[in-house]
Amino acid sequence: MSLLEKINSNTCTLRFRNDWLKIFTCPVPSSDFLSFVGVATIDAPQHAVLSLLYDIESATEWVWKTREMRVLQELADDNEGRVVYQVVSAPWPVSDRDIVTRSTAYIDPETSEAFVNIESLPDFIPETSNCVRVRKLEGAWNILPLSENSCRVVFRLHIEPAGEIPSWLANIAVIDTPYHTLNNMRDMVKREKYKNPVGAPLKESTEGIIRNYNDFIAE
Repeated sequence: MSLLEKINSNTCTLRFRNDWLKIFTCPVPSSDFLSFVGVATIDAPQHAVLSLLYDIESATEWVWKTREMRVLQELADDNEGRVVYQVVSAPWPVSDRDIVTRSTAYIDPETSEAFVNIESLPDFIPETSNCVRVRKLEGAWNILPLSENSCRVVFRLHIEPAGEIPSWLANIAVIDTPYHTLNNMRDMVKREKYKNPVGAPLKESTEGIIRNYNDFIAE
């Protein structure tokens, strides 16, 4: 069972709420670092959000604290996703973190819900002396169309930042990532370049999509 499937709304805490966004923090078994669940209603078509997610070069403009992101490898066989390198800025004197992840995208042919699963691949490339390599990360994006011009976005993530960052300090700031990232997404998807679908490779699946977020929507 994946970490995303283990997150239980009964153990989570609502940390932020407004008219379009809710953010929860959740304890994770065998970890001192909290995960988060962000649930947002975005006034843009689903394909605009997918186009933004697929546009890796724009990530530094909207993904919180990201100063570099690039594709290392497209996994073309059977739409097996892509491998991405990311550098996240940290406040002095803490070292920046770098992350290597594999993302795989699915779409439910019955409901049109899109699902992007993210998992860490820490040994895909050698570590550098400039950053601390994040070795544990699991996350996902669920994008469900609500109408022609709106969709629900669920953003879930658990990350162990490695190095000497104490868990109590990381947990204080854990809502910053979903809050700023989803706020920025809300603005970015209005750009002209995201009005047309990009044809991102999505594997058709009803079983591969992890959906256990209904309780967070109902809260």
